[in-house]
Amino acid sequence: EARVYAEENGLFFMETSAKSAANVNDVFYEIAKRLPRAQPAQNPTGMVLVDRPAEGSRAASCCS
Repeated sequence: EARVYAEENGLFFMETSAKSAANVNDVFYEIAKRLPRAQPAQNPTGMVLVDRPAEGSRAASCCS
């Protein structure tokens, strides 16, 4: 019944058993394969860190 429901709704289905360990590793591998790949952010938000100014140049600093 669960397999039919999954097929009708385009869902992933795999029978497992924690008691006998049947398909436990397989279901985790299958889920991992189906996860979307991470994409780098186009416009990162938050603080952007930059290198310190070259020696000899005097830049304003919060702490000097």
